[in-house]
Amino acid sequence: MSGAIAVEGQVDVAPTGPVVAKVGRVFNLRLPSSPGLLLVVSCGDVLISCSVPGRRRPGIDYPAPTRPADVASAMNDDRYDVAIVGAGPAGATAGMLLAQRGHRVALVDRSALPREAVSAGWLNSAAVGLLEALHVPAGDVLAHALGAVTFHNADFSKSATPRFRNPPGYLIERRTFDDALVNNAVRSGAKWIVGEAVDVRLKEASVRLELGGERAVESRLLLLATGRESTLPARIGLVRDSGRLGMWSAQVDARPPNGACTGESRLSVILGMERGGFGLCCAWGRGLSVGVHLRGQQDQVIPALVELCRLAYRHEVVPIDLSGRAASATVLSSPAAAALDMETHVGKHTLLIGDAGGFVSAAANEGLYPGMWSGRIAAEVLDRALGGVYSQDELMTFDSQWRVEMADYLRPPHTDIHFLLPLVFSKQPMADRMAGAFFSGENI
Repeated sequence: MSGAIAVEGQVDVAPTGPVVAKVGRVFNLRLPSSPGLLLVVSCGDVLISCSVPGRRRPGIDYPAPTRPADVASAMNDDRYDVAIVGAGPAGATAGMLLAQRGHRVALVDRSALPREAVSAGWLNSAAVGLLEALHVPAGDVLAHALGAVTFHNADFSKSATPRFRNPPGYLIERRTFDDALVNNAVRSGAKWIVGEAVDVRLKEASVRLELGGERAVESRLLLLATGRESTLPARIGLVRDSGRLGMWSAQVDARPPNGACTGESRLSVILGMERGGFGLCCAWGRGLSVGVHLRGQQDQVIPALVELCRLAYRHEVVPIDLSGRAASATVLSSPAAAALDMETHVGKHTLLIGDAGGFVSAAANEGLYPGMWSGRIAAEVLDRALGGVYSQDELMTFDSQWRVEMADYLRPPHTDIHFLLPLVFSKQPMADRMAGAFFSGENI
């Protein structure tokens, strides 16, 4: 070839190395004649290589031939392979796995450790296998196996106790759980950076995160695990709506007086609440929480939470009345099942996971396990992208991979729950099937 690639515009190339110019999305090069020179051009995430015939010009020090794989890994020492924004369970899981595979990972979060939070949550028992794959000792973070699960109707006049061969899940303290995941990611080799990502610039071959205060992080690829309230994904075109359920959540937590919570860990699920929602009451040795998850208008959530706290205390489901605290609880929009409605979770050099990507179970409004699950899948995809030539093509496989693995777990039950409630509270097999749907994403 004579040395011209593409058509629009014209760019001359210095003999010591190629110059690439972008005209729209078309790249044009004019090359000096040089036998044996292998040129590698990066067009976004597409690497084009070609050999250039001709004779070398005397007196010129030509660069050594470059292989595409070398171009993909030619990074400055102060850059990372992957920058992860958000060090919750989803981001920490991905960071841990990528670091364990030898990649340079920056784990960025606006909050320092330990996180000042007393909130409780529950984790699907399927997460035990994932924690083992992460080399996180399950006993360190899953100390409160669910010993008792009870379904109640909205006024607590009926109840049912589903049967399980093994504990369906674990009550966890988020502070302990989150800190354990982040610390294990750091021990695996991830770099922990405290700072708020205020802006992101997607370059042709890299990503630049602006952290404020003239600080920045540069990486080849970006993983956003920024949580449900972040606006950062929308700024780069990854827009998540409120999800097909339009659900709102509020929760109140407390550490009760010594001796108020004794015995095994308990989870009470209140079914059939107004506006198609449900409530959760968690109690274990060192804490308790009451939460509601409702469809409808945001201003209906706090009154429903206050009333649930009063009823739960009156019926001795929780040992203290939390209605006073409930009046000032924060209401959050829940992204339950929103992942299923998103066109894509893939942007330029970027993947979106966790709550930010709507990876929250519709049946139980639970996001810890599906968030970690999405982080594990993302780590696999990013690992392939970092090891290949066409990184964007590899990133695009994330959409199909998570749907194959997770869609059934995320989507809501195919049956109207209100229609089944009389059977749940009168037939043991139906209570067991409801538990399978709630805890494991099984179809009723």
